[in-house]
Amino acid sequence: MNFRLSLAHLGMLDAPPPLLVEVAHAAGFRGVGMRLHPARPGEAPFPMREGSPMLRETLARLRDRDMAVHDIEVVRIKPDFDARAHDGMLASAHALDASRLIVNVDDANLARAAQHLGALAERARAHGLGLGLEFMVYTAARSLRVARELAEASGSDAVHVVIDALHFFRAGSTPEEMADARIERNFMQINDAPGRRHPGLSAGEEGRAHRLFPGEGELPVHRLLPHLTAGAILSVEAPSAIRMAMLGTHERAAAAYRATHHFLQGHGHGHD
Repeated sequence: MNFRLSLAHLGMLDAPPPLLVEVAHAAGFRGVGMRLHPARPGEAPFPMREGSPMLRETLARLRDRDMAVHDIEVVRIKPDFDARAHDGMLASAHALDASRLIVNVDDANLARAAQHLGALAERARAHGLGLGLEFMVYTAARSLRVARELAEASGSDAVHVVIDALHFFRAGSTPEEMADARIERNFMQINDAPGRRHPGLSAGEEGRAHRLFPGEGELPVHRLLPHLTAGAILSVEAPSAIRMAMLGTHERAAAAYRATHHFLQGHGHGHD
């Protein structure tokens, strides 16, 4: 099976969007995922509003290198969530011709969170975006089951559960569970890790800064691939504090591409 390779922004946050496009293309990737909205307090957003110089420069580099933006990160659904507050980011995502908006849920009131998901999905739909709901053990959507129930309860057919290999296996999920219709099978965030999380790391710390490239760890990531569609996008999301300290942006992107290429080749898959 052949896949399309994309480079996620999370492992490259020291690269503004124009540079992200440049280093991803130089490494061999066909697309990127971009973080247009900060995930945590203290994380400054890139100046990518409609009409901004950085957005224009990013669009020019995408066009010149025949690159695509596949997904936009990240919106967090909190108790006081207001979907209208994200209209500016949705407009920027539309300008970039992205197709997915990644969403995390931090509201333990799941009925309320589902309503907010539905409201955001309808606003995102007007900009050509579907919602990719990502589950993580340290969020309110802590498992595949909870994420699937939230997607159903949102009332929107534009909400699908996105698989991130690390979070999938850390939540105890099995590849057979990917048969559910609510699971996105044309896109997956791919990475690797040791079989068990290091006891000195929290689940959040591991996810944010201690991942491995596909094939470098012990997770059975290859077992997820047959459950994806032919031509699915594999977004390499493997943030590593060690790599960030030791390698520049071009070197990190090249290492991500190399590792993923060899991983796919070793399991009988190719990529475009």
